[in-house]
Amino acid sequence: MHQNEGCRCTRANFARQLFVTRSLCTRDNDAGAPAPREDNPRGRKRRILMLGYFPPPYFGPSVAYQALLRSEFAQRFDVTFINLSVVQSIRELESFRLGKLFKLAKFFLVELWYLLTRRFDACCYPISFSRSAFLKDAVLVGLVRAFGVPTVLFAHGTGVQRFRGSLAPRLQRLFDTTLGNATAVLVIAESLRSEFDGLVAPERVFVVTIGIEPQPSLPEPQQRAGGLTILYLGALVKAKGIFDLLEAMPLVLARRPDSRLVAAGEWFRPNEELTAQEFVREHHLDGAVNFVGPVHGESKWRLLRSADVFAFPPYSSTEAFGIVLLEAMQAGTPIVATRGGARREVIDDGINGLLVNEQDPADLAAKILQLADDPGLRERMGKANLERFASYYTHEHYGQRMIEVFDQLSARHR
Repeated sequence: MHQNEGCRCTRANFARQLFVTRSLCTRDNDAGAPAPREDNPRGRKRRILMLGYFPPPYFGPSVAYQALLRSEFAQRFDVTFINLSVVQSIRELESFRLGKLFKLAKFFLVELWYLLTRRFDACCYPISFSRSAFLKDAVLVGLVRAFGVPTVLFAHGTGVQRFRGSLAPRLQRLFDTTLGNATAVLVIAESLRSEFDGLVAPERVFVVTIGIEPQPSLPEPQQRAGGLTILYLGALVKAKGIFDLLEAMPLVLARRPDSRLVAAGEWFRPNEELTAQEFVREHHLDGAVNFVGPVHGESKWRLLRSADVFAFPPYSSTEAFGIVLLEAMQAGTPIVATRGGARREVIDDGINGLLVNEQDPADLAAKILQLADDPGLRERMGKANLERFASYYTHEHYGQRMIEVFDQLSARHR
């Protein structure tokens, strides 16, 4: 879908498109609204080819790209976006389907068409750290490089060194070449810079903390009288700590029998879903644990606003950030989260949440109970989250951080 000057696109139209060119949801230049700044002497906005993800499925990167493309970043630059999503549900990610191969071939052809018909100043690409996904990356990034377009790699995940070590020597060389040829690498937290130690020069690694769109209005909280509601929101998979949270529940219930866990999300693997159901039955947690499935929109925000504690205990080896933390912050809900990855930067321990040890159900239960026993602390943390989100984690803050990086890169290469 090409957007010409003066033409507008709606979010509904965008959601129906696989490939989106130029800026997303352009704002009207009403009286008082500044026109986009022209970035070069010829009066042309810099053109960026951006590959990424757009919901569905709803997961961290897809929500982050959606937010970015609705920020000032998409007004400042002439953005051509290719949606790399190949599935509708996270449960389909590990399954092989012939349709995925056709979509991958389509990505290549569409990228080739854009490279042949448009002159780009830069390409921003989400680098993957799994073998099959990286092979796709190497092909698509290699095509961009063949056209001489400077490439910026965006690392949304973690485990770079571990992934490289798992590769055969030939693939290691391909990985090193892909990183070495990049103009820059973006990471989503200061603590993740070290992921590229020895692989990318420090001056080529930039931190761009992500953000999400603020909700125009939030539902009123609906806490249970005399009960404690603990909310987990996200993909239901072992690496995100859902089983640690289940193991923590008997310890919480021993002190606070009025507590309940609401787990909202889709199971990633059927065998893990069965294991969780068996655990709930064996430990007589049927009345205290409620799996409500995936939630979106108003239903999601109602759960976030009605929870007393938001619990998110993933493993740092697989979870770099956790965009659900920003949703909990926006809802003003106190957080209990593991301290690995970027979470140490999102959560100021004791101020807007509590940090716990990874894979430690006892510590997780203790921190939940600390909040359960102190309504005043929960209220202070909730207010701190509201303030922190509004001051740093909105999509416009995210967009401005991306603008600054691309401005710096442009200045370096003048």
